[in-house]
Amino acid sequence: MAAFVIALSFVSLLALLSNGLDNGMAPQPPMGWNTYNYFRRNYNEEIIYQITDALIASGMQKVGYKYVNIDGGWWAGVGTGSAIRNASGYLEYDKAKFPHGMKALADYLHSRSLKFGMYTDAGKHFCNRDQNASEGYESKDAALFASWDADFVKVDACGTTEKPEILMSKWRNALNATGRPMVFSNCLNGCTYVPDVWQPWCANYSNLWRTCEDIDATWQGVLTNLDSLVGKGKYGGPNRWNNPDMLEVGNGDLTDVENKAHFSLWCVTSSPLIAGNDLRNMSNATKAILTNKAAIAINQEYAGNSGDLLIRDGNTEVWYKPLPNKEHALVLFNRDDAANAIITVPFSKFNVSETAECTVGDVWTSRVDKMPAKHNVTKNVGPHDVAFVRLEFCH
Repeated sequence: MAAFVIALSFVSLLALLSNGLDNGMAPQPPMGWNTYNYFRRNYNEEIIYQITDALIASGMQKVGYKYVNIDGGWWAGVGTGSAIRNASGYLEYDKAKFPHGMKALADYLHSRSLKFGMYTDAGKHFCNRDQNASEGYESKDAALFASWDADFVKVDACGTTEKPEILMSKWRNALNATGRPMVFSNCLNGCTYVPDVWQPWCANYSNLWRTCEDIDATWQGVLTNLDSLVGKGKYGGPNRWNNPDMLEVGNGDLTDVENKAHFSLWCVTSSPLIAGNDLRNMSNATKAILTNKAAIAINQEYAGNSGDLLIRDGNTEVWYKPLPNKEHALVLFNRDDAANAIITVPFSKFNVSETAECTVGDVWTSRVDKMPAKHNVTKNVGPHDVAFVRLEFCH
């Protein structure tokens, strides 16, 4: 069968991105945890403290997870139709949920060498329709988050009335004006989402941008969000990352095999690794997936392209990311619901001399093989499963 090959240019597009958001806040894809996927708006201070302790105890901090991010639902008046702002125009937090305050929560995280993330919406209302969101209050809200010692700000796009480029420019300027270094995460405000073409201003204004709608904890949800990355690997790089949304590993009805595939595909595309499960009650299999050092190392490395679809042949795909020192990462992916697939990738795809000997390391089994470059990577991959390999070539 003839494979459908998407031509990739593994060039960093320096001319296009030379003026990117150079705040130095996201040299690698951010790693951490967020409240939304599991708790939605049903969380409080005690839960965040417990999650923080679980993140450390699980070993996740040691392999790179450092952000603990609060999503929607933290404001006073949540669910009433109107978020509460004080007489000076600053948003108030829900004191029933956070009796000790946001600054105390940030201090707790910082004392454990972790970082604190906050959330708002760029529009007139939040996504649950509560009014008094951030449109028109950008400077006040940025200053508020800085006063709480936030390290990461996610800005959503419900209820916006101005063009995304205008709003994101305002947010970039407001965050910079605080003098506090904060990762700027743009959630659905233009970029490669609406319309589905690259907007060059995105890399100038934000450190990461959503490429799709919210993920959900279903296999179809994972596939839909993965597909939003096709052709976009050339846009991602240090301090500017494509974001197909947070991880659902350990949530919903996803199997361990599907969780492994989900994580592998987010890693090979340099997607932010923001976990969204209940870290207090995760299985050993989920923990092993989220803490796989070999997979995370590939996610964090960069050599001119953040990872993209290389080959599609029916229900099989090969996702590819170049790595430093002429190394390569491949995910051989079987989307079929029932049948195994034999997936083959010739080393000739990477312009390697046939006289070279290649080291092929399997990310999930830790098996290492050596073979001449004239051979292929061939894997028998089960339904909804992947083979994740790292290729190192002798020169």
